[in-house]
Amino acid sequence: MNGIDSLFWRVVDELRKKGYEMIQSPYPENEIFFEAPRNAGYDLIRLYRRDVNFRQEIVRDVEEQAHRIEQLRDAMRKRSLHLLQLQFTSEYPVDQWQDINGHPHKMQKVTMTPVLISEDALEHDVQELQKWLNTPLSVDLEQAKKDTAEEVLQLKMNVLQAFDDQEKQREQDRAVFQNGKPIFTYMFIAIQVVMFLLLELSGGSTNTATLTAFGAKHNVLILDGEWWRLITPMFLHIGFTHLLFNTFALWSVGAAVERVYGSGRFLFIYLISGIFGTITSFVFNTAIAAGASGAIFGCLGALLYLAISNRELFFRTMGTNIIVIILINLGIGFTVAGIDNAGHLGGLVGGFLAALAVRMPKQAQLIKMMIASLFLLLIGGFGLYTGFHSDDQKEAAATSEAASLFDEKKYSEASKRLEKFANQEDASAEALHIYALSEAQLGHLDRAIQFLQKSIGKDPDEPNKRYHLSLLYVEKGDTVKAEDQLQKALKQDPQNEQFSKLKQYIENTNTQ
Repeated sequence: MNGIDSLFWRVVDELRKKGYEMIQSPYPENEIFFEAPRNAGYDLIRLYRRDVNFRQEIVRDVEEQAHRIEQLRDAMRKRSLHLLQLQFTSEYPVDQWQDINGHPHKMQKVTMTPVLISEDALEHDVQELQKWLNTPLSVDLEQAKKDTAEEVLQLKMNVLQAFDDQEKQREQDRAVFQNGKPIFTYMFIAIQVVMFLLLELSGGSTNTATLTAFGAKHNVLILDGEWWRLITPMFLHIGFTHLLFNTFALWSVGAAVERVYGSGRFLFIYLISGIFGTITSFVFNTAIAAGASGAIFGCLGALLYLAISNRELFFRTMGTNIIVIILINLGIGFTVAGIDNAGHLGGLVGGFLAALAVRMPKQAQLIKMMIASLFLLLIGGFGLYTGFHSDDQKEAAATSEAASLFDEKKYSEASKRLEKFANQEDASAEALHIYALSEAQLGHLDRAIQFLQKSIGKDPDEPNKRYHLSLLYVEKGDTVKAEDQLQKALKQDPQNEQFSKLKQYIENTNTQ
């Protein structure tokens, strides 16, 4: 009998080590319930150590378990539940029992599959165990056969103690996620939904003018002193898909951060992350931008801080998932056009530093928090200083504004906005291009040709610039130079219909 007892507890211990979740404390009669892994084909596994002599004892036990398993099904909120019952017995029943062994018994919404494991064929039954559990077992059969009653008792006590230790660890882990309720998370979700509706009612969430009016990140206006645009963009979204994605991300990741850090700390982390994301976007991205992505990445950064402060807890609970989410989002940001990856990275760093400043609840150390807060201010301040004093940043912002003015046919204003930068030696090709087009619209053809040639010199692989230069030469009546530039443009983009139409026009002009 010691052999089957030892086998029972060795199998229980191995399943525990493999990460099977025990969902019910051991009963005195040696009964263990495990939640089955997804690939097992069962929802629950019941390991039961009790000798049986007759077939009817197995049937009666299955019937008695039906109500109990139904309660478990309700607790687990499953539509149906399949239980694998592995019963360890010293000997097989003396009467016919094979017809129920391994065969599912359906009782309303519960299915039970009883399987007997006997000491009579210990080695063979371990193979059966592996088949039913769909997992390899490294049970020491020879030792199981040799174990004395005292050794089995000690094994049982060790296994039960391990379960107790695991349960205490789970309670400690759960306590980490009970420091706050996601009050601010839901509040921010409500705010961004309301703001999206207001955007749609006021001209559309993808309309540049509407976004600017509601506080989107606009580098030129920030340079002009509208500092609140470092904060307001995190509550605005460009298009329904953008809103939907960020709302789901905030609902999942933000709620986790608020539960871990508490509501007050979460509010600080979220706002600082959003501001850091906007600052980084301000420094590295000249386009108008909006969205909660920087703040959400900050939440991910706060969870990465958890990995440093409590590495084992992090990887026991959410670590792998969080790292995968970060890598996927950064990958999307680097490969999909139009995504403000600078804002994402800035939010990630900001969230990590903010978490470092406020630290985990019950980990507050004033001196370290003050040092981290100072570090946070220095990095944020350095980012703002860089944005406000960078000549490249100022030129890029001016170019963006001039392009908008040009689209609005405000050619004089566009020209004035870029004149200072266009006359500098290190002027960008795009600034020179827009300045030249503005000058052309104002009738300053020679000046337009001069600056467009400079733009092509800095970016010779852009065929549209050569096309525009060709148009200017046509306007001046110099069809030879116009045809030369157009031939180069067609070589770079031979399928362009506009280029072909202009070529036909020049050819017709030359033949007249």
